[in-house]
Amino acid sequence: MTTSRILDHVEIKEIVLLFILSSNLYGVDTIFLGGNILTMDDERPSARALAVDRGRIVSIGSEKEVLELRRHWTQIIDIRGGTLMPGFIEAHCHPIAGAMLSQLVDVSGFTHGSRSDVLDTIRDAVSVAAPGEWVFAFGWDPIMVKDLDNPTLAELDQISLDVPIFILTQMAHMAFINSAGYRNAGITRETPEPPGAGKFQKDVDGELNGVVYEISAIQYVINNMPKTPRGTIELLLNLQYGKFAKAGYTTISVLGPVNTAGYPLGFISGLSHDSSVPVRTNLYVLPDQFDIFRGHPERENPNFRVNGVKLYMDGSPYTGGAAFSEPYLNTELTIDRMGLKPDHVGQVNYNDKEITDLIAKYHTDGFQIAVHSQGERALDLLLDSFDRVFNEHPRPDHRHRLEHNALITRSQMERAQRLGITLSFFIDHIYYYGTSLEHIVGKDRLKRYMPIGSAIHAGHRPSIHTDNPATPIGPFRPIRTAVTRKTRDTGTIIGADERISIDDALKAVTINAAWQLFEEKERGSIEIGKAADLVLLSQNPKAIDPEQLDQIRVLSTWINGKWIDTSPFTWMNIKLGLFLAYEFLKTQLKVWLSV
Repeated sequence: MTTSRILDHVEIKEIVLLFILSSNLYGVDTIFLGGNILTMDDERPSARALAVDRGRIVSIGSEKEVLELRRHWTQIIDIRGGTLMPGFIEAHCHPIAGAMLSQLVDVSGFTHGSRSDVLDTIRDAVSVAAPGEWVFAFGWDPIMVKDLDNPTLAELDQISLDVPIFILTQMAHMAFINSAGYRNAGITRETPEPPGAGKFQKDVDGELNGVVYEISAIQYVINNMPKTPRGTIELLLNLQYGKFAKAGYTTISVLGPVNTAGYPLGFISGLSHDSSVPVRTNLYVLPDQFDIFRGHPERENPNFRVNGVKLYMDGSPYTGGAAFSEPYLNTELTIDRMGLKPDHVGQVNYNDKEITDLIAKYHTDGFQIAVHSQGERALDLLLDSFDRVFNEHPRPDHRHRLEHNALITRSQMERAQRLGITLSFFIDHIYYYGTSLEHIVGKDRLKRYMPIGSAIHAGHRPSIHTDNPATPIGPFRPIRTAVTRKTRDTGTIIGADERISIDDALKAVTINAAWQLFEEKERGSIEIGKAADLVLLSQNPKAIDPEQLDQIRVLSTWINGKWIDTSPFTWMNIKLGLFLAYEFLKTQLKVWLSV
């Protein structure tokens, strides 16, 4: 056949492709080899090599097979006996809060062993506070610090009548404030209560008693504090992102960003536009942020996506806010240290109609709903409301989420599975608070606390999360806890029947979490065509004693096949720092010129 006849029958693009192939020009950007590859894909659970081209995984197999794609420009990465996995996905965290709280006064049980230590730290902060400056402390934890009774208003006023003091508990569902704080936040005994369960608590005489209860009331106070400059927030947030990347995460899911510097979607999206951003972000906005989101133009940024809305159905078990079906136990911990009344029962934030209307609003608009829910009563109300809405407005594959799920029952999990509702577990409760939980919910309820094993048995694909800054950043502690169910202080096994396999635990922070975020076609496993979001580990988590999981080191992460610099001194952080310095000098210059 002549050349002219070939041209008659072959498209030009096919000629180009034939030329590239025949010229030996086709190849790949990067090849990983020299260790173990865990794919999280049941069809091919492991491999010895993989190839990446233009940010996508294009080949998985033996080293011989993959090396056939090597060309002179291909980068060969020898993982030197390490283990390559899909990058971890944090299903539920609060990085803006984490970024800000890292700059606040630390009074947590991670760093303090007694009540006197905590109060001394607050006094020290007050002694160096500038005029009008708030002392904002974070981490008050009567569960971890054994003698930490809640402070009284008189006690905080004794520390200072002039410096506003605000102390946020570790789980961020209760805070304590002094009279100067009330005054600076504009709160009096006549101030209306915020929506939902939020309260500015009062004593028997109707006077403010120093307790700010639940999220809406806490946010009210924060909204009335001086705003942190946006440039400061952006720098701190990007540094926080670097901490997630250093721990092996390539994607995080932010549920309810706090308004510490105005509109949070703007600066999260802005940071995500930079190609060097350390992690991808999925966002669930709060209801009062949702109308702003509707006009947000950047819903297709590949590193930033707004999935839907975050709601709070009840509160924390450690402040009496979880709406359990039975009362809290009457113990020294609940009565004296947590400050609950005998036979205390936690309250829900919405009645039937209110939560049904909210679910209907966001469900019919096509958004995913994630709801903080800890107790059985809260979960029953939620499932009833979801059921009613689904009957009136059917919508396939919505994947609405229930978050934390401390005492969700088997029948509730089975019902959630039938309704297509997904589950994410805050498994760190077992590790950090398991020993104390017996004095809050009792032995019988404790056996089914955070029942992730039963969730898998019921057909769920659950994720696990750290709720950072409620607990520290890092995947291997919660992975180990899901597998062993052991507490930090005594090594006691809590709910042995709820232990899960290492494979299921790894899936809970990879492919299950990706599926929960509607991203299973893009990431969460190592499969051909998916984004090359990868993490390199020092050891194979499937080949070591589960007790040693926390000793695995994260060596590197990649997003779209691009190595991520997790040091604080990235070019992006330098740019943010220089801009912040410029803004400060500009402000100071105006002050000097006006004098």
